[in-house]
This record gives sequence, C-alpha cells and structure tokens, in this order.
Amino acid sequence: MAYYHGSPTSGLKELAPVLSEHGKPYVYFSTNPLVALLYAVKPVPKPFSFYPYGFDKEGRVIYTEYYENAFADLYKGKAGSLYQCSHLPGLEQENPVAISCACVCAQPVEIQKEEIIPDLYQYYMESAEKGLFVLRSKDAVSEKEMGYILGELKKDMETHHLKEEPQHPMSLFLQAHFPALWQET
Repeated sequence: MAYYHGSPTSGLKELAPVLSEHGKPYVYFSTNPLVALLYAVKPVPKPFSFYPYGFDKEGRVIYTEYYENAFADLYKGKAGSLYQCSHLPGLEQENPVAISCACVCAQPVEIQKEEIIPDLYQYYMESAEKGLFVLRSKDAVSEKEMGYILGELKKDMETHHLKEEPQHPMSLFLQAHFPALWQET
C-alpha cells in the first residue's frame, strides 16, 4: 500500500516524527495523495489548525472556503512535495486522527519517492477537472455551519488569549480573514 505525506520542504530522504497536536511525536500519512498535499501548506502555526476539508459520498475531497477565495489565497503559487512511502515501521494501531484515510507513525520513515508540485492550486484545479476534488465556495456555506466555524475560532481566540497578542501569526490570520469575528471578540 502507498502512504503519502505532504510537505513544504523538498529533498527529504526520511520523515522523522515531530511532537504533534496529539501530544506525541508522529509522522502523519494519508492513503489519499490529495489529502496529504493539503498539509504541504501551513496556513496557521501550531497548535492551531486550518484544514477545512471533508469527503463526499463518492470519497472525493471537498475543501470548504470559510472566507472568500480562501483556497486560492492559501495554495496559489505555493510549491509542495508529495512524499510516498510503502512501509511504515512503527505504524500506530490506535490512530489519534479522526480521518479514515489517515494514519500516524511513531518512527522515522524512509521515503521511496518524491513528487514536487510547483503550484498546489493548479494541481488541485486539475484534480477538480478530473472529478477527484471539489472546491466548495463560501457562498455554499450555510449560516449554521458558518456559525459553528466562527464559534470554534472564537474558542481558540479565548483559550490562547489571542486578543492580547495581536501580532501573533494566528491573530494576524484571523484579523485578515475573519475581521468581524476579531472585532467582536
């Protein structure tokens, strides 16, 4: 089976575990290359996460834009590497990731193949033309769904006291893309 890992860094020969948001050092993989490549861009710093995607009934990756032109803003003109591995030593049986095509490994993993994607946005638009990827625009998001997302972002702001650190990278992200939320919180 092929396992994929997306990274903004090219030329790696091995993937090493790093402390994750799940509290342990892991290397994250996906059996779906489109999912793996989403993580070749780091839109917000750890411990925060902003990867608004899911799957439809056919198993296609659906990326939802919670602000206008979010996908182009985050991925257009950005390069990424898609690493492929066939053997994962130390594959964790208890997967902390609630994504069906994802898994984690607690040991370094040798890379078998690297594909450099010069423009991730273009790659995903080509995947959309092939019927493998769906870009869901902000206009398709219901008020209820948007309310939930804004509520989660507000919790992050409060938990991490971001209003007290307006120059923090996550604060800047929120100010730029969710200005009304930033002002009201």
